[in-house]
Amino acid sequence: MTLEQQHDISYLSAFHIHGGFHRTAQSEDARISSPYASPSGRKLLTAFCGVLLAITFAGCGGYSSSGKNYLTTSPNTSPALWVANNNSVLEFSSTELTTAGVSAAVPTLVLNSSAFAAPQAVVFDTSGNLWVVDGGTMNTGGAGKPALYQFTSANLSGLQSPATAMANITISSPAFTFPQQAVFDSKGNLWVSDSKSNAVFEFMASQLMASGAGVMPNITIKCNPAFNGALGIAFDPSGDLWVANNGTTTIFEFNASVLPTASGSVTLTPNITLSDDGKQSIQRPWALAFDSSGNLWASNASTTNTVVQFSKASLAASGSPTPTITLNTAQVSGNSSLDEPRGIAFDNAGELSVVSSAAPFGIGLYTSAQLTAGGAITPNVFIVGAATTLNKPAGATFGPSIAYGSTGTYNGGTMY
Repeated sequence: MTLEQQHDISYLSAFHIHGGFHRTAQSEDARISSPYASPSGRKLLTAFCGVLLAITFAGCGGYSSSGKNYLTTSPNTSPALWVANNNSVLEFSSTELTTAGVSAAVPTLVLNSSAFAAPQAVVFDTSGNLWVVDGGTMNTGGAGKPALYQFTSANLSGLQSPATAMANITISSPAFTFPQQAVFDSKGNLWVSDSKSNAVFEFMASQLMASGAGVMPNITIKCNPAFNGALGIAFDPSGDLWVANNGTTTIFEFNASVLPTASGSVTLTPNITLSDDGKQSIQRPWALAFDSSGNLWASNASTTNTVVQFSKASLAASGSPTPTITLNTAQVSGNSSLDEPRGIAFDNAGELSVVSSAAPFGIGLYTSAQLTAGGAITPNVFIVGAATTLNKPAGATFGPSIAYGSTGTYNGGTMY
C-alpha cells in the first residue's frame, strides 16, 4: 500500500468517526482506488460513500452539493458540473472542466422539461437521482408553481437531444412559496430552504418516494430572530445546520441537538450567528459550502461580488469573524469572473466552482492551490459565452457524467 493510499484510508476513517459513514472505511461502500492525475494534473480522492453526510459538505470525498460519490473504476475522467439555469438544467462534462483557460463550452446535456418554471438548485441523492429545486414564478406574479422534481438515473441516461423528459416524481407542496436550496441529511431526508416563506422544511426520505400536490413537510423550522431570505443551507461535519440570510448580513447555525426529530412546526433560536465584519464579509449571502477541512464558504451575491471562507476555528461562537480568504472578481478576456456569484460547490479534489448569475453568466473553477491565498484570482477554468446557453444560472452541484443516450458514469465506472 502506498503512502497516498494510507492517507486516503485515514481520511475516510476520520469521517467515519464524525458520522460521515455508517460502515468502516474498508467496507464495500467505501472502496478506495489509487489517487491519480486528471488532465489538468490534479489528483482526486476517489471513494464511494454508502451514506450521505451532507449535501454541501465536501469532506465525504466527493461532491459538495450532493454528498453523493460514485465508485471509481478508471483514472481518466472527473465528475461533471450540473447547473440550474433559469428554465433548464445544464451539464458540463469533466473534459470541459479540466481544460484550463477561457472556454465557450457547449453543455454536454441540456435538460428541459415543460414542468420547469425557475430551477434554483440541483442535488443528487445517494441513488444517483437528480433533484431539481424549482422556485416557480408565482411569487413574481407568474403561474409556475414551486416544486421538487426528481429525475432517475434511467431518465437521465435515456435522454435524447433535445432533452424534454418529464420528471419521475413531482412534489408541489402547498408549504412552498419560493424554495431555492436543498440539502440531504445522513438519513436521506431532504431539507429545503424557502426564502419567501422564511422557513426551512424537512421532507422525510419516505415522503420523497412518490409525487404529490398536497405533501406537507414533516418538519417546518421558523426562527427567532426571524429568517430574512433563508437561502444557503448546509450541514457541517457534526450535523449542525447552517442557513444564510440572503436578505441581510447574517448566517445562522443550529446545533444538531436542537434540530427537531418529531413532526410539526417549531421556532428555534440560532446557537451561533455570524455577522458582517464591517468590511462586507457577509453581504446578501446566497450559497454555503464546507470544504474538507471544515471551513465554511459563502457566496456574496451583491455588489461586493465575493466568495469568502470562514475558518473552522471562527465558527465556534457568534461573532463577526474576518474571512480567512476572500475571492474577488478578476477581468478575464473582458469579462468579470465574479458577477453576482450564487451557486458554489466543491469537487472531490477540493476545487471550487462558482456560478455568476449576472451577465456574462460565467462559471469559474478554482484549483485548491488558488484557494490558499484569495484575491482577484483568474479562475483556472472560466466557462463563458453564448454557446454555453447560460442564462441567469443559480445553484450547481458536481455529479455523474451523462451524455445523450448513454449510461451515466463517474470516473469511467457505472453509477451503481
